[in-house]
Amino acid sequence: MKKRYLALSLVSSFVTLLNANDFDTKVSVGATSAKLDGETYTQYGLGYTANTALNNGIILGFGNSLYYGNVDSGREVTTLDLDLRAGYEIYQDLTAFGLGTGVYQYFDDNSATGVGYGASLEYKINQNVAVEGTYKTTNMRYKTDDYDYSTSNVAIKFNY
Repeated sequence: MKKRYLALSLVSSFVTLLNANDFDTKVSVGATSAKLDGETYTQYGLGYTANTALNNGIILGFGNSLYYGNVDSGREVTTLDLDLRAGYEIYQDLTAFGLGTGVYQYFDDNSATGVGYGASLEYKINQNVAVEGTYKTTNMRYKTDDYDYSTSNVAIKFNY
């Protein structure tokens, strides 16, 4: 019972934090070119980012994404990732981010986890719409084997 209350408390704190006025929150839809263990494939996803700007202009935030794709006939991949983001607006409406990422992946009826890094550029088209391009590379651990998982992503992001 205590675990339930703790989980509920954490989720409600998280939701309160996300709805704070100082956060720039966006929902995204996108397509990704992914490379998993030497095989290139396309995956489609939904994502969410929340960023806040500090007084010195540095932007800190996080993002979550859920992707689905077929590596080849009969082999599906579902990927969930969490990114920690640090960035700076390098030009009006154009922001560059460095990323640290943690990934959980369900592939070949087994799960894998990994950590990695990447970078992204986000361009605000207007107050409610932005386009973001991202590249990430992750070293994944699958049973007793390691493999590389790299992605190049283009997403359209919507403020709400």
